[in-house]
Amino acid sequence: MPQAAPPVTPGIPQQGGSLFPNGLPNQGSSSSYQYGNSDGTVAKLQRFLQQISYEQTWLYDDDTADALGINRTELAATFGVPIFYNPDTPLLITPGFAFNWLEGPSVTGLDLPPRVYDAYLDGAWHPQFNQFLSADLGLRTGVWTDFDEVNSDSLRILGRGLGVVSLTPQMDLLAGVWYLDRNDVKLLPAGGVHWRPGNLWDMYLVFPNPKIRRRSITVGASQWWIYFAGEYGTAGGRWTVNRSGVADDIDINDIRAIFGIEWETQTQARGHFEVGYVFDREIVYAGSGSGVLELDDTIMLRAGFDF
Repeated sequence: MPQAAPPVTPGIPQQGGSLFPNGLPNQGSSSSYQYGNSDGTVAKLQRFLQQISYEQTWLYDDDTADALGINRTELAATFGVPIFYNPDTPLLITPGFAFNWLEGPSVTGLDLPPRVYDAYLDGAWHPQFNQFLSADLGLRTGVWTDFDEVNSDSLRILGRGLGVVSLTPQMDLLAGVWYLDRNDVKLLPAGGVHWRPGNLWDMYLVFPNPKIRRRSITVGASQWWIYFAGEYGTAGGRWTVNRSGVADDIDINDIRAIFGIEWETQTQARGHFEVGYVFDREIVYAGSGSGVLELDDTIMLRAGFDF
């Protein structure tokens, strides 16, 4: 979301879920291939279609007045475009679309439409400047709306820029910012340490989306991991909506603590299943001046598949 392959980290700031919970598509064996030339030399080429992704997220609604249930379906495809003829650091282009079905809240005057949508185009690049210095760069633009209320605020630009310093082959230092373009939070500092102490552990201790995972078992050609993760500031979303005839610009914000299981194969097909506790939830009604509605805590289930 330091070496040739991107770190295990969420990608561009997401609306309601992390499109790549295991990290952006690796520039490894399945994303590039070798082609034998007639003169006997071998050229390394980049695969154009890198990855197709599907993810489903469900937040429970307990039917109280200040509860909000969300059922989200997200589809995306990632394409690799070589940069400076280097197949190890392609520009990753990801068009995607998400459907968000909303249930609640039932507070008078603070209702939401039954559906909102995300239609976006991602760009991500992980340039390697030298053995010790690289970067994690991303930009996303698109429209976020219920398509009943579409205006200039529906068009948003989100971004990420982090510098990566390789302290050792197992440890990287990251620092930078995420631009969220929310009504409540525009800019979020980001940074921390990515530590890989051995074959069993991968510790991405980086705010705002830390993730600690441990290799569990190997089944055939697939490896299984368990992990704990957190999401702050990058979950939820912002949309322009029509609320019973009232034009509004809303934020849905929360913090998520997650336990998950994921698997990956040698061909980089991957899947994951997560259970999360979602708290510090709120809806910010910026367009209509209706203020902030505090929401009940809830439980999240999320599953996805990338190939």
